[in-house]
Amino acid sequence: MSKIINFVRRHKKICIEIAACKFVEGILILLAAKILVLLVNSPSLKCFGEIFFVWTARILISNVSAKKFLALSVKVQTSTRKSLHEEIFQRELSSGELLTIIFDTVKTLDEFFMKVAPNIAATIILLPLFLICAAATDLLTAAILFVTLPIAPFLLYLIGKVTAEKNLRALSALEKLNGEFREILSAVTTLKIFGRINFAAEKLKATSEKSSAATLEVLKFAFVSSFALELITTLSIALVAVTLGLRLVAGSVEFDAALFLLLIAPEFFLPIRKLGVAFHVAVSTKSAYERLQKFLSRPAEKVGTVEKILMPPEIFVDDVTFTYPKKFRPTLQNVNLKFPAGKVTALIGESGCGKSTLLKLLAGLNVPTNGEIYLNDLPTSKMQRESFLSKISYMPQAPHLFDGTLAENFSMFNQLDTSKLHELLTALNLPLNLQSTQKLSRGQLQRLGIIRAVLKDVPILILDEPTAGLDAENELRVLNLLKKFSLRKTIIIATHRQAVIDFADLTLNL
Repeated sequence: MSKIINFVRRHKKICIEIAACKFVEGILILLAAKILVLLVNSPSLKCFGEIFFVWTARILISNVSAKKFLALSVKVQTSTRKSLHEEIFQRELSSGELLTIIFDTVKTLDEFFMKVAPNIAATIILLPLFLICAAATDLLTAAILFVTLPIAPFLLYLIGKVTAEKNLRALSALEKLNGEFREILSAVTTLKIFGRINFAAEKLKATSEKSSAATLEVLKFAFVSSFALELITTLSIALVAVTLGLRLVAGSVEFDAALFLLLIAPEFFLPIRKLGVAFHVAVSTKSAYERLQKFLSRPAEKVGTVEKILMPPEIFVDDVTFTYPKKFRPTLQNVNLKFPAGKVTALIGESGCGKSTLLKLLAGLNVPTNGEIYLNDLPTSKMQRESFLSKISYMPQAPHLFDGTLAENFSMFNQLDTSKLHELLTALNLPLNLQSTQKLSRGQLQRLGIIRAVLKDVPILILDEPTAGLDAENELRVLNLLKKFSLRKTIIIATHRQAVIDFADLTLNL
């Protein structure tokens, strides 16, 4: 209940608008029933005009309500995806889990807001309104509606307990299918070479059939729940109709009141019936939400020491081993290195020896399988992550160009020091329109990454092949720029270029 209250508070304005739309829709339904009673008693063109106007207004307000739910769905999905994207870079995930969470799980939220949430809102707003109106017209009919109402939700609760377990099984099967499909797709060339493509296809087919069977089990219960709900609500409406008919014959209720109550009885049970139709979506959403909460609930972060670190720091790599997930052989094994404080160190070695992997470990993007990395005498595993990352600027081999203006790309969407940026652009011979969204060449992207790293202005600078693809003139510009901004910085550069090796104060061969 507290989660629902917090959700309403976060989206207060749009929730109020939705409630207002549903309330107006309820008033229009009651008004239409009243006009139909008048139309039966005394048919006239005026009544036809009024009923046409009321039903048109109801359709329009229903469309407005649907757009509000769509806007709410987009807001929630955007917020959820943002949280997921932040979390993805903090942990290691299997491809199946990653695909299921990002696509299937988040998509389920959209189905909830478009199919389930409108019926929940209608249930909360319309049922009390119709019940009050029925009580004001005839107490006995209102009592019948009130007594028969809880039967349907109780039935849904019983079915839901059974369906939830099967739904989790279906999600697990889908996750396994996603993972196997991703792995087979990435290894299709190797499978083809060794003649194992048919075996992989059969394995994928078997997993797909298991996933389909699990999904069908969920759908069976969804259809059963819909049928049971339709039956109960139909019997409830029939009970109201029979009671009103007998009382009308006995003369204990007026015709206008009986007809009005008979018209609103189906509308009274309609939100519950629609909930039954969308019941499997609600169960899927509940399971998806629990998976998202479990994924997004981080363990408590390690509390770092309050001891100050002298900057720029000396960096030690102490007996570090790193193995990528699902790999048997380590990429790095028992590596011991020392990067002096305030110096430029060139990290060299043959292609594939693990230079980029080591830089990612130093930048905090990966965590060593064994061993430790120290800033001076402080192990990075004991530091608060935000504190550690705030001291490091990392440039990968292929800097990414985000969907935004070049100014936003250079500043990484943070506050931009325009004068300093223009100084750096001039120094690297990079004349660009900062407000444009133009594509950049490989060399321009390299220099963009260097400028990003320098603009962050932190004591540790880690660069992965910063001058790859640049000609000698532009390479010299980059080195002059690094020399200018290298004061009180520990700089580590992975490179194959002789000019960069000559520029460095120290060379380490991995």
